[in-house]
Amino acid sequence: MSAPLRILHFGDVHLPPPPGTMASPAMIHPKRLPALLNFAARRGGNYRDGVEKLNALAGFLRTHPVDWILYSGDSVNFGLHGELLAAAPRISAVLAMARRGAVAVPGNHDLYTGPSVQDFARWFAFGNENDCPEAAVTPGGFPRVRLLSEEVVCVTMASALPHWAFWDSSGYVPAPELEALQRILDMPEVANRPYVLLLTHYPLDEAGFFHGLRNANEVAQILHGRKNLFLLNGHNHLPYLRFLPGTNLPVLCAGSLSKKGCESFLLYEPFGGTLNARRARYANAVWTLSPL
Repeated sequence: MSAPLRILHFGDVHLPPPPGTMASPAMIHPKRLPALLNFAARRGGNYRDGVEKLNALAGFLRTHPVDWILYSGDSVNFGLHGELLAAAPRISAVLAMARRGAVAVPGNHDLYTGPSVQDFARWFAFGNENDCPEAAVTPGGFPRVRLLSEEVVCVTMASALPHWAFWDSSGYVPAPELEALQRILDMPEVANRPYVLLLTHYPLDEAGFFHGLRNANEVAQILHGRKNLFLLNGHNHLPYLRFLPGTNLPVLCAGSLSKKGCESFLLYEPFGGTLNARRARYANAVWTLSPL
């Protein structure tokens, strides 16, 4: 019997802005200026050691190789050109350590404002491959399908969008993407696999107008009645395993790789009808695995 596939899932790294980045004129924006106050007073200290923790993840991967890496987004804080330019090679280098490949979706901090969308698309090309390109309906090429093995497939949705208001960090899945998702989930090469991983930035069980996925209930309607789905997300900074209400579909959040005091990523080994998820914890510059 072959060894189970090893899949590492991380996100919400929020790497600190490089020196001088905050002096960019692009900081003068109705969303970024209030966020800057929050970053200076509270948020910045929580992610100060993001580079060190990402480097420690690379060290973990050298001694604990994985087949695939799933990245659920939020590489930076303000979506500035300089931030994304500096973060892209660091994140991409870690994604490239997977033996077979990587899959990635953007987070709301990656697509913070309109110009961030173009910068993210330019610098974060790693993990954008699509085994079913004819299914993509958005300008960014979503939904995407990656066939991870004969048993496992990963479907990704783009749920993050730029906003002007500083209080709005919500997501939304456009109607054409929802329709494409339904078609993908009905495709035999997807539906017949025992493990269908649906990767998004926002949790699909949290409908919220200012912080959650605004049309999460519409997405959930498409998922009801399906038996082989595993819903994977970031956005929330504490890891968890729970279930989509009214179903037995697992919802797994990787948490934040770098937030002080609750650092985490998840390791999946699909076998026996479950993902057998374990959580990694960070201490003394080392990641170690423990039960989720």
